[in-house]
Amino acid sequence: MQKKIIIAIIMLALLSGCAMNNPFKDSPNVIIILTDDMDMTLMPYMPKTNQLIGEQGATFENYFITTPICCPSRSSMLRGQYAHNTDILENSPGFARFFKLQEEESTLAVWLQDAGYRTALFGKYLNNYPVNAGRNYVPPGWTDWAAFIAENDDGDFYFNYTMNENGTLVSYGDSPEEYSTDLILEKSLAFIESSVAADSPFFLLASVYAPHGPATPAPRHSAVDSALTYPQKPSFNETDISDKPQIIQSLTQTGDEFDEGDANNAFAGRVASLQAVDELVEGLVRSLEETGQLENTYIFFVSDNGFRLGEHRLPSGKGTPYEEDIRAPLMVRGPGIEPGTTVPQMTANIDLAPTIAEMTGVDIPDFVDGRSFLPCLTGEEVPWRDGLLIEFGYIDEEAIDEALKDPETDNLLVDIVGGAFRGIRGEGYVYVEYANGEIEFYDLQADPYQLENLAGRLSPETLSRLHVRLEALMECEASACRLLEEDLKKENQ
Repeated sequence: MQKKIIIAIIMLALLSGCAMNNPFKDSPNVIIILTDDMDMTLMPYMPKTNQLIGEQGATFENYFITTPICCPSRSSMLRGQYAHNTDILENSPGFARFFKLQEEESTLAVWLQDAGYRTALFGKYLNNYPVNAGRNYVPPGWTDWAAFIAENDDGDFYFNYTMNENGTLVSYGDSPEEYSTDLILEKSLAFIESSVAADSPFFLLASVYAPHGPATPAPRHSAVDSALTYPQKPSFNETDISDKPQIIQSLTQTGDEFDEGDANNAFAGRVASLQAVDELVEGLVRSLEETGQLENTYIFFVSDNGFRLGEHRLPSGKGTPYEEDIRAPLMVRGPGIEPGTTVPQMTANIDLAPTIAEMTGVDIPDFVDGRSFLPCLTGEEVPWRDGLLIEFGYIDEEAIDEALKDPETDNLLVDIVGGAFRGIRGEGYVYVEYANGEIEFYDLQADPYQLENLAGRLSPETLSRLHVRLEALMECEASACRLLEEDLKKENQ
């Protein structure tokens, strides 16, 4: 009898030890702070964010956007799918297509709300929201909703914007307190407090507009150092672009060179616009501390895509397969994540939804293409990808209602006939096929700045193997995508 009691005590101690060592908690809160068009060069200018999230959690060295433009990226983030499966491959028709395809019926917000979470989105949703859905339309899955309304003019969302606030349209002016980043913080703080009062786990998507052009800073930050200089790479105003596809060269033919002064001016404005975001991060962390929720909350800081400022002689913009556009910052802190962690694995926006689903104990739908990177945060050895599909633009333009398409303003390949592309971003290389038949291949280990297109030097056998792999990725779905990603090692040239 005494022996049985001793065994029972030992077993109880072991079970208790497992529970105590388990770094994850039931129903943790989740916050995503989502910036718009933020590239990697801007991170050093956000000291509070680096300190409160990066140093207290994990920094991702190889985080990619599989379709490097706003609406496709955000759609992929919400559903965990490549753009060829969401069928949102450009900013236009954007939301109208997402709505028509009823993809809002199953998003991360819906999964979490169904699991008992209070959910909120404040700020930018999808491009062209709420075209074809009605101006008072609120998507399923959101407990609290305040999203910018797309207007017919070319305005921005820093001042003088309209928001759909839980079905009611509210217009804002140009007073300092109506600066949108500050308003998003105010609404986020109220949502955290109400969720804690309701004793409910919560999911918050704070989707700011900065540093998207015109990168208007808060009035208090208008004096931020205007003498800042853009950190140029060897690819800045690349001397010889004769090896680049004609489809890329055509983007440089604007009639006005994007020079060093243009880059510096744009960079200084972008830095200034992010200072209010840095304060937003501090405000959210302080609120979590005051409500006793900081140790039970995952905080993600991420951008929807990267951005270029003169690389390869291209004007400012996004939507190309180059590193400046497809790389973006990602940091995350929360229970079970050791401070100062660095994640070297290739991760992507299609991984955010399944990762958060695993963090919160929510079932991951079968249609999801991405994978949870939770094991990367804990050091667990699991099979991982060797590469990713990168894709942009509709190959069959006739499939899209042209009446819904709006002119783009970010010097995009969508404006160039045949500019859609599909490619593989592998470990140490990138291979791209354009709709007009041109191709690119860069050895990123020898040529990290993508100065020399080696596509013309590859053997026919290597080109054939890369093409076959790309074709398979272009059509993959769900688990098939994950299997294909694990077989994308670099080909011998």
